[in-house]
Amino acid sequence: MSTQAAIVEGTSKYIIENYGRLPMAAGRGQGSLLWDADGKEYIDLFPGFGSGGVCGHCHPKVSEAVKAQADTLLSHGNLFTNEPQVDLAKRITENAFGGKVFYCHSGAEANEAALKLVRLAAGEGRYKIISFNNCFHGRTMGGLSLTPEGFQKGFEPMLPGNVKVDMGDLDAVAAAIDDETAGVIIEPIQAEGGVNVPSVEFMQGLRKLCDDNNLLLICDEVWTSPGRTGKWFAYQHFGIEPDVMTLAKAIGGGLPVGVCVAGPKCADVLVPGTHGCTMGGNPLCAAAGAAAMKLIEDENLLDRAVAIGQRVADAINAAGFDCVTEIRGKGALVGIQLDDSIQAKDIMMKCMENGLIICIAKNNVLRVAPALTVEYSVLDKGMGILIDAMKG
Repeated sequence: MSTQAAIVEGTSKYIIENYGRLPMAAGRGQGSLLWDADGKEYIDLFPGFGSGGVCGHCHPKVSEAVKAQADTLLSHGNLFTNEPQVDLAKRITENAFGGKVFYCHSGAEANEAALKLVRLAAGEGRYKIISFNNCFHGRTMGGLSLTPEGFQKGFEPMLPGNVKVDMGDLDAVAAAIDDETAGVIIEPIQAEGGVNVPSVEFMQGLRKLCDDNNLLLICDEVWTSPGRTGKWFAYQHFGIEPDVMTLAKAIGGGLPVGVCVAGPKCADVLVPGTHGCTMGGNPLCAAAGAAAMKLIEDENLLDRAVAIGQRVADAINAAGFDCVTEIRGKGALVGIQLDDSIQAKDIMMKCMENGLIICIAKNNVLRVAPALTVEYSVLDKGMGILIDAMKG
């Protein structure tokens, strides 16, 4: 079996270095524990960069579903359908706002599908999409056009018609709407932008602006669903329903699944020939996603998400750090805002050195986003490592 050093060397030699990877090669994982290729153990409170958000690493029920499906049917063309596709779509739509789903592989692809759907639904001449500063909607050209300029450098020109305003400013949204506007896209919680949570009043006002101007509202829930915030979908915290929703990361139970959910009034906009994805709805991936959704129901993980978030916040508050200016988020998506006296990246690296995996976000924010199945003893031990790193 290869050593970590050999894998890291091979990565540098054979794989494009576009990620700024840390010098670690993952070997195996179980639950909220991850071991590197040399056998060092880590508590993983950021599993799969969000993709392990429901069940962590190699949950037995998800692994069993994948193994059974692997022995039955791995892939087929999209002229056919399969049972896991239907099972996962049913679980999504029945816990959301009805409608139908389009399958792909990632959040960026799901957002691309949403943009095409909204433009088609709006009709000729209406193509502009309003997004929000500090957002992140992916690195494809469509998603990148919606995302702040810092990510766009070197790839200009962007797609035309994308307007960005500050989240929370309804007047700015209203001023940005014109006869060419087709829709608005928003993350119910900006995960990459710093775990920023809009107010209920803003989200409800945004919904009304869309209704009054015949615009479609897209909620990008790639980071927040399913279940992470204590609701099936984060929009449910705000007393609204979007017209379109995009999902990825945890919706696949650890395997690559992207989903564009279209509500009843626009569910039939994408007709044959308008969009596609050869491997979208792959039965292996859909089976993993359906198993993860079932796990949320069977183990009451929505309530557990709330308890996890409270436990994380309580641990940080009890430590009494002057450098922590705010703790924000919902459920098991927690952002710890630091002042300028301490750097989030330094804390993240110290944690990794001491056997804990967390992540950071924009504007000096520590991000803690454990699996919803994390054992409290493991969570508490991980928070102890984080607190020690901050004290150091």
